[in-house]
Amino acid sequence: MTRTGWSTLVGGLVLIVIGSVLGWAPAAVVGAGAVALVLLALAFLFRPHGMTVTRRVAPQRVPKHEEALVYLDISNSGALPVAAQRAEQCLGDQVMRFVLPRLGRGASAERSFPLPTDRRGVFTVEPFETTRQDPFGLVRRSRRFAGTDELWVYPRILPFRSLPAGYSRPAEGPTSDMAPQGSLTFHRLREYVVGDDLRLVHWKATARTGQLMVRHMVDTSQPYSVVLVDLNPKLYSQDSFELALDAAASAVMAGVRANGPLQLRMTDGSRAGDETITDPQMLLDVLTAAEPHTGGSLNRELMALRRERGGTSLVVVTGELSPADLAAASRLRRAYYRVMVISILEPCARRRPHPRSRRA
Repeated sequence: MTRTGWSTLVGGLVLIVIGSVLGWAPAAVVGAGAVALVLLALAFLFRPHGMTVTRRVAPQRVPKHEEALVYLDISNSGALPVAAQRAEQCLGDQVMRFVLPRLGRGASAERSFPLPTDRRGVFTVEPFETTRQDPFGLVRRSRRFAGTDELWVYPRILPFRSLPAGYSRPAEGPTSDMAPQGSLTFHRLREYVVGDDLRLVHWKATARTGQLMVRHMVDTSQPYSVVLVDLNPKLYSQDSFELALDAAASAVMAGVRANGPLQLRMTDGSRAGDETITDPQMLLDVLTAAEPHTGGSLNRELMALRRERGGTSLVVVTGELSPADLAAASRLRRAYYRVMVISILEPCARRRPHPRSRRA
């Protein structure tokens, strides 16, 4: 009930009491009329009706600044018509207002409206709320329809040249010990390890060294890419942090276009994807939910990559690159066919700390 409704009800009751105590009939009649008006407004708004609403969000995952719509299927299965009413839809801290049409008995209607997609993130689409009030503004009733949905607004996908789909096969064999094994390309001789194929034993080298030696065969054509993202908020402003995630998402999509598996790493220690993952959705979901993180180290992640198998491409996305990080990235050129470093800088503006930089 609105403030006007409460005032009308209380005023009506007071007039009834005064009229009854003082024997003043006009006051009692006016008070009874005010109370009756409030009761009629309540009966008008709270009468049963058969309005049902089905809502869907399409698409539920969309790149930033691209269109996402809410579709409403509204129907009235009741015996009485349903009046037009205002509705509100909350998405995060944003509120969208629209009007649902009047529906006669057995009628139905469809409505759609766009959702804001100007910010990256995972947003909860709350149940939308309808509001009706009587013609005198005495009583207002709100109802909630539909459930809770999620809208994933991905980083922007910028133009990015496709990552290499495989190695160029060197004439003298690969130069990386981390190349995947299993091909007929000879790389070097090494000591036997339990599980090695005995057909690869090199008997001349075994006789010369006194130890069982096998041929180390590698596959130089199998694609495998890594995208490493620095989440240190001290390196970014709010806008440049978003640009860094846009660049990382673009590199992910470039790797997927090469039809090769890809892994996404971030300095908060999170990993997504492996040597078998070629679907970008999981990787883009991780970037969509990414937040600044102060506890990680780009140098530590680069050093960890030196101990692993390597691959075709490594893309490092960071802010201002320190000499130590640049040297660590350069040392990975023997493990990766191509190493790219994307450094997001703001030369024309003073870097403002990221508003979430206090969160570790």
